[in-house]
This record gives sequence, C-alpha cells and structure tokens, in this order.
Amino acid sequence: MNYVITGREPADALRFFEDISAVPRASRNEAGIAAFMKKFAEDRGLEVHVDEVNNVVIKKPGTAGCEHLPPVMLQGHLDIVPEKNQDTVHDWEKDGLKLQVKGDILTATGTTLGCDDGYALAFMMAVLDRKDLRHPPLECVMTSMEEIGLIGAMKLDPSLITAKRMIGMDAGGEGGFLASSAGGGSVVVNVPFKFVEAKGTGISIRIRGLDGGHSGGMIHMEKGNSNKILGRILHNISKEMICNIAMISGGFKSNAIPREADCVVMVPADKADRAREIIARVEKEVANELAFSDKGFKVLVDTASAEKMMDLEASEKVIFLSHVLPNGMMMKSMAIEGLTNASLNVGVVTMKEGVVEYQVSVRSAEDSLVHSISDIVLDIAKMAGAQAELLSTYPAFSFSAESKMREIAMNTYKELSGKEGRVVAVHGGTEAGVFRGMIPEIDIVGIGPASGGAHTPEEWVDLNSFERAFNLLVKILDKLCDEQ
Repeated sequence: MNYVITGREPADALRFFEDISAVPRASRNEAGIAAFMKKFAEDRGLEVHVDEVNNVVIKKPGTAGCEHLPPVMLQGHLDIVPEKNQDTVHDWEKDGLKLQVKGDILTATGTTLGCDDGYALAFMMAVLDRKDLRHPPLECVMTSMEEIGLIGAMKLDPSLITAKRMIGMDAGGEGGFLASSAGGGSVVVNVPFKFVEAKGTGISIRIRGLDGGHSGGMIHMEKGNSNKILGRILHNISKEMICNIAMISGGFKSNAIPREADCVVMVPADKADRAREIIARVEKEVANELAFSDKGFKVLVDTASAEKMMDLEASEKVIFLSHVLPNGMMMKSMAIEGLTNASLNVGVVTMKEGVVEYQVSVRSAEDSLVHSISDIVLDIAKMAGAQAELLSTYPAFSFSAESKMREIAMNTYKELSGKEGRVVAVHGGTEAGVFRGMIPEIDIVGIGPASGGAHTPEEWVDLNSFERAFNLLVKILDKLCDEQ
C-alpha cells in the first residue's frame, strides 16, 4: 500500500488511519472493518470479540507493574457517514477513501474523510500494537452503526465490559473534554384521514430559503422551522375560512431542523384572494422575526389543482397539530454556560397511505426531561384525537461536577500544552450516554483532535493536532497507572 501521509508522527497511528480508510465502512456496512479489526487483534495474540452487529471489543493486559490495576475502556465507532460530492464517483460498498494532504490538513477527495471516528480506531490500534507504553489493562470498544442512531452501542453485551473508567474518542476537539451529552427519543404522531372529492380553489404553499441545521447543535439559534411556519400559515387561514388539505410534507430527517415544507390547501373559491392576503401577511411577519437567523426565508404561492383532498375533520387535526406542537429550546442548562438542556424539533411531516405522520425529535441532558417533554407531545396528540407513540429512546450522559477521569485528562493537557482545557457539553446524543446508561458508575471523559466538516465532503483533521491528541492519550494512560 502506498501511504500518502509521510514524515509525520505518530507514524504508526497515521499508518493505521490509512489502513482503515482503505476498508469501506459506511453505516450498516461494517462487516469488512470488523473482520479487519478481528484479524488485527488475532495477529497480535489479543483477546477479541465480534458480535452479530459487528461491534468489536479487543482486550490487552496492563503493562509490567500495571497488570493489577482497574481496566480502562477506550471507545470509538467503526462506521462513517457516506457523503460525497455529486461529481465524485465512489461506491460506498466497495471503494476505499482517497486521502490527500494539504499542508497540515488531511482530507479525502470528494468524500467524507472518516476522521469521525477513524482517529479513535487509529489511536486504539497504535496503543494495542505498541509494546513500549505504560498503561492499565485496556478494553477497546469499537461500535457499529453509531451514525444512524447509536445502534451498535445499544446492542452491545455489557458483560464484555468490566471497566469503570472510559476515554471516549468521538467528541471534544483539541483542548475540549466532553462532560455531557443529550439523551433523546422520537415521538411519532399519526393523523388518520380519508380522501374526499376536492372542492373549491387550490392554493400551493411552499416554504423555502431557511437555513436549517442540526436539531441538537443549532436548536438554540432559533432557526426557522418550515413545518411550524407552515402550521402558522394554515392556522391563520383556518381562522377565517374552511380549508381542506390536499397534500402536506416537510423535512427529511427528524434530527434536522426542516428547511422546506409544501402544502396544497383547498379553500372556498370566493375566499381564495383573502387566503392569499393572509399568507402574504404571515410571510411578512415571519420574515421580520427571522431577519437575523434566516435571511433567505420566503413563501412561494401558486394556484394548484387537486382531484382529492383530506376530509375536514382530519384537515382540522393536522392544522391544529402543525400549529400547536411545541418546537425549539425548552430549557437551558444552569450548570454549563451556553448549553441547551432540553429541546424538541418537529422534524418531519409526511403524508402516507391514510395517515399524516409527524416525527418529533426530543433531546435533553436529563433522561427525566426526555420523558416529560415527550409526554407533553403525547398529550397534545391525544387531545387532538391523533395516535402517538414514543419510540427509540437513548440515554443521556448527564453532567457530573466531580469526575476523576476529567480531572486527570485536563491536568495532563495543561501539563503538555501549558493551556487550560475547557469542559465541553453537547446537545446531541453520543455513545457516552449509552455506556453511562449501561454502567451507571462509569467515569467518562471525551477527547479528540482539531477537526471539522464532519458528515460532509469538506471533512478535515489537523495533522499536528492529531499528533498532540495521541500524545495526550498516551500520557493519560501512563498517569492512570499511578492511580491506585
């Protein structure tokens, strides 16, 4: 194999990063990388376990004098997000990544780089491979399907893990130490409907120009939600006239703030002009409210035709829910400045066979708030006469004021860099929450290098920071040998 990263340290970890980059590992396609890791461990005589969903656990005894110490878990995920530029030819089932170095920056050609979470795999491989490091017993956990819902971690057999200390390597960034992440769940609301013959004048309403964004990391920025704006428009129309919905849709993922929404509504012919006036008024109001967050916002209005429309009772339920379902930041953290503590996002509205479905993503750093807020959505749905259910919850990694692992990591960082580290909390789900839920007493800290553009073809990592982050990991493991 011809390596493109040369003349840099840590040479072994960088070589391993290139090795795994040659193995396709998009979410749900982790069998190849799991087999690669299994052979890596077996070639070195290490204990290895691979389960039915391709989670990999590799164990290494502590070095001389450290064998008796409590084990430490190192953790990252195997899968990457398979995004590419439109003009890039890449088969995610077969092709490896094409890495390139530009100065101090490592990227991939036209695809995601997979540093999320390839650096964790490379760091673990280097630590497992080296014989000159001082460290306690290690339990290296490499999970599958993280990017599509933390699935592998939630299916992992907890009996494989004995460690009560964990270094997570999927968050933080250089100088940042992960101390909290959100738990969450998805509430699905269904409104059954029947089609009836369309009557009146059809009006097409299309919400466009919103920025959107991640419903965890950007929910506090009060970005416009296309589904909620559409609900506001429909509510205002319905206050003055009967309106039946012929078509409605908005958003693509429950964990993304929706940027677009479309609807065709049927109104009495003699009130169509008034409906347009109402839409224009609401558009002006919302544009003013979003002047600093979504400057491109606009509402496109056209005449539309339809052969069928939803019955009036169901249309009224959909308009009610679209208008009243809560959305956005519900509570800010008083423990960590700038952190959203609880939120929800009306992410997707779809019209399927006989039902209009809402997908509402709920998040909080406290599991109790996830269920409390979900209950609000469920109660609203019940009041509207709709069907609703809380699905696919995942646990929070709640903030602890005291953490020995975080203390050691931050002190080590200051010793190596001369800088103060910062405590990082994210309003998004991480596998740290899954492992805290699995092992309540586990002490977790998250570390990583300076990187960016995750989940996009612009993903990058700073190679100098890659080296510093690895050296930090090695030094933390060394210091853990002094903790009796």
